[in-house]
Amino acid sequence: MKKPAQAGFFYNAIWDNDPTVDLMNPLNRTEKILIGGLTVVVAAILAIFIGLSWFNYPAADDFCFAAKARDLGFFRAQAFWYEHWAGRYTLNAAWTALMMPADIIRAYRWPPVILLVLTWLGFSFFLGRAAQGQLAKPFSLLLGGVATVLFISGIPDVAQTFYWQGGSITYQLANVLLLFLAGLLIWRETTAISHRLRTLIFWTSGLLVIAIIGANEISLLLTGSIVCGGASYALWTHRDSRAFWIGLLVVALIAALISLLAPGNYERYSGIATDSMLRPAPWLAASLYLPWVALRILYWLSNLSLWLSAFILLIITFDFARSRFYVNGKFRKSLLILPALWISLIFLLSAIGFLINRYPLPERAESVIYLLFLIGWPPAFVIIMHSLIGADARYYDRRLITPALALFVVSLLGTPNVFEAYKDAYRGYRYGQEMQARIAHIQAEKQRGETDITVASLSHPPRTLFATEIATDPSNFRNQCMSEYYQIKSIRLGAPAQR
Repeated sequence: MKKPAQAGFFYNAIWDNDPTVDLMNPLNRTEKILIGGLTVVVAAILAIFIGLSWFNYPAADDFCFAAKARDLGFFRAQAFWYEHWAGRYTLNAAWTALMMPADIIRAYRWPPVILLVLTWLGFSFFLGRAAQGQLAKPFSLLLGGVATVLFISGIPDVAQTFYWQGGSITYQLANVLLLFLAGLLIWRETTAISHRLRTLIFWTSGLLVIAIIGANEISLLLTGSIVCGGASYALWTHRDSRAFWIGLLVVALIAALISLLAPGNYERYSGIATDSMLRPAPWLAASLYLPWVALRILYWLSNLSLWLSAFILLIITFDFARSRFYVNGKFRKSLLILPALWISLIFLLSAIGFLINRYPLPERAESVIYLLFLIGWPPAFVIIMHSLIGADARYYDRRLITPALALFVVSLLGTPNVFEAYKDAYRGYRYGQEMQARIAHIQAEKQRGETDITVASLSHPPRTLFATEIATDPSNFRNQCMSEYYQIKSIRLGAPAQR
């Protein structure tokens, strides 16, 4: 592969594939035992979140999409949502398709399972491509599981990210597709040699770009930034992938125009000025923006697992990085551009909520920013640490991996989101029973000819599964969605059921 004549530090430090380099030295017995324990822990955590899917039930917008899918059919529903709600064509299509079955209650259990598995496979593919063949496939799958658990541990709201389809199809589907796209882009720039493979990567990447941009505006901007950055770098360094990146940029621009120019966007956002939400003054929102983003990053960094994973990566890649990050014994300071771009993009994407709503982004939308944070954190840590310790450091000791790995296994089990899922294993069962009783009550009332129905409140709904509830006011949009789906006049929330 032809290497660039200029700015070669990026290529040599990040993209140069050297088949003689082994990022994972042979493991000793203790490390093998710890890796086995890590595998069990990761599998157990993922199994818990997959098992919780069986207690999952639709809410809010889900009923509106199900009603429109039933009443309008798939294609007329796409036109309706594009004209009256949003230009998120990927979301509109996927959500409608998932709501098409007659029994959405039973079908609702499967999307979280699919998204959890795809998240694992997406991370595995991305990390495998980033390692450029230096990791065996089973180890790539394990690291993909580890990354998935780290992702689950750090997202602001598990329910909105995986279980409520109004949030999961909007944002997590885009996150999964972005992982596969990033892996393809790395593959194109590293080990994809044949013309046929490069052509396949281009068309697959183009389809992924179209799908991601049509999912939500945050992923649109993130994907656009990645494609613009790749195209700019390829042109600046005269890489042989210039046509690939320019073609991808054209695809992204066309998809963005289709999404952003949808009449539904203007109809939806025109209601912001007249809604009843209390918003801070513009000057107050502006003053809160930087502290909010900084505190959010510090909250993510309070997760011990993130530090341990980055520390283990630092040790494993120490010799490899020393051969790539230094010239004539001096650290390549140009590499610091990568962490700077990474953190700048986090602040830029976080500003969207303050600009539009004068509030931080919804927690489901922050999952996109956390994905960006999680992907960029390990390489940023390694680069920054090498810039601090310098080429003369001699305290690298591979024996540090053993205690770090042992502590890492323990720390994965103790994160708040994972611990909440343990508790929700019981709460989920109770929640499922109460939701089944609610559905049975609505159907019984309909058979009696009732059109104004009151349902019992839920007792201690599980935080991992529960995203939102209907209100006591039947005019609330969540109540109206439910009324439209069940084809009744109104529905409202009453007192808890007597026990």
